[in-house]
Amino acid sequence: MTGPHGDDAASLARQLPVFGAVARAARRAVRRQVDVPRLAEAQVEVLRTVEANPGVGIRSVAERLQLVPNTVSTIVGELVGAGLLVRERDEADRRAARLRLTPAAVERLASWGAAREEVLSAALARLDDADRRAIGEAVPAVRRLLAVLEATAGQDASRRGTTTGQSVAGSRSTADSTP
Repeated sequence: MTGPHGDDAASLARQLPVFGAVARAARRAVRRQVDVPRLAEAQVEVLRTVEANPGVGIRSVAERLQLVPNTVSTIVGELVGAGLLVRERDEADRRAARLRLTPAAVERLASWGAAREEVLSAALARLDDADRRAIGEAVPAVRRLLAVLEATAGQDASRRGTTTGQSVAGSRSTADSTP
């Protein structure tokens, strides 16, 4: 890549797989501590979105996750069947559904979050102070990069007509996934 950031971009592009590898390693370590049936990544993203936005509708979840509404509707049906989501009719618009977590989902997300924190705390404790500080200082910049990439992906998908094309910064994060 040419330009003022070409070398930086090429170097980062070669290193991007490490983000996925860190997330996968963390999920595997947490799964060893939390004994619950595994959920698909998309199911977890829907649960996290509903957790952050109780009463959200399917279309809004689809926009936030850059998915088509019928895909989210299918995922919601699976989560309702698993006892993790409740779909309630919107009193103002009887055609719309509002989504809420069940107590089982709240408990599952909380136990997963506690286990994730424990796993990461133990791993970070094995690093030196400089590494811990560097990781902490990098997170805000990585979140901004994620927001830019999601916005770009949403614009590209909108031109292709494959998703809603909407992006909500910070709505998706591998760090928050997979209970």
